[in-house]
Parts: sequence; C-alpha cells; structure tokens
Amino acid sequence: MAAHDTKLFQVHPHHRNGTWESNDGRYREYAHTLLAELEVLSQQVIEAFKDADAPASPDSEVQTIGRLRDRTSDTTRIFAAMAIEGFLNFYGVLRLGQVVYTEHFERLGLIPKIRQLLLVCDNLDIPKNHPLCKYADQVAQSRNSLVHPKAREVLGDPRNHKRSATSVPGAAREVVQAMEDFFTEFSVAVPEAKEYIDRLKAA
Repeated sequence: MAAHDTKLFQVHPHHRNGTWESNDGRYREYAHTLLAELEVLSQQVIEAFKDADAPASPDSEVQTIGRLRDRTSDTTRIFAAMAIEGFLNFYGVLRLGQVVYTEHFERLGLIPKIRQLLLVCDNLDIPKNHPLCKYADQVAQSRNSLVHPKAREVLGDPRNHKRSATSVPGAAREVVQAMEDFFTEFSVAVPEAKEYIDRLKAA
C-alpha cells in the first residue's frame, strides 16, 4: 500500500511577526468616502429636479448627475462587500498560513467561510443566524444583485410595468452600516482581532 503524506497544520497566534499584503482597509475607506459623495450627489439631484422646467432629456444636467449618483451608490455597495471579504481573507492567512488557507478556505462561500474560520481558529461555533453572518449576508446580497445581474421578463402590457428600483442613497447607507456592524461583531466575538479591525478604520 502506498504511503500518503499527512501533516498537522498549525493555528498561528493572533499577534505574530510577519508581513501581509491586503486591501481591505482601503476598501473600507472607499465605502465611507463614496457614501459621503453619494449624499452630496443625491441632494444635488433633488435640487436639480426642483429647478427643472421640463422633463429631463437623456443628455440633461439632471440626467448626468443622476447617473453619477447611481454609479456612486452601486460602487459604495460593492466596496463594502470587498472590505468584508478582504478582511476575512487576511484573517485566514494570518491564522492559518497562506498554503492551508488557500487550499481549504479561500473558495468557500462567505457564510461558511466565517463559520469555519471561527470554528478552526478561535473555537467558536456560531450559528448561521449569528449577527456576524446576518450582517455579512446583507452586504453580500446587495453586492451580488449588482455583480450578478438578473433579467426579468415583462408580462402583459409593457406600459403597465413598473421598473424595479433601489433606494438611493438609502441602500448604500444600510450596506455601509451593515459593514460596520459586521466589524463590530467580529471584534466582540474575537477581541484579539480588534487591533486589526481598528487599523482598517485608519487606513
């Protein structure tokens, strides 16, 4: 019988010497910066519509600002999700090492990744409805609706169809808040990780 190589893997301590490259702090900062820009743009759209004498044409200033507002809203939601995913990838590499994390954890879905990382690294068995999972899922679902767009067939008279819409800036506000709630909950669950999460704020 052929021999198979087996080896023990090591869970590294939270605070250990080394250098890691990650963009999660930058993404978190982008989400907040973009949300602030979105608030200004949203107000500009409201004011522009007040001043408009007629329905906006496709190339009008109102339409231009409106498109910029909507793009900023979408981008805010995407960067919030990237901040959470980036942090989890960093945390996994920090605690498990690059090779083990890449082979066994990196391709997991977001919620299984959270639960298995905490179980293996911190002996925490959190349920699927834990606030950490809830906030992460809220941000991920918002992002997925943008990067995995779906089409819907319009049945009946198209003139009676009301196009679906997302609240702007409401949706982006909720997602950024959920992102921050995720980081707060992670700090509560794993106090030793608070140092890394606080660094993200100042990135």
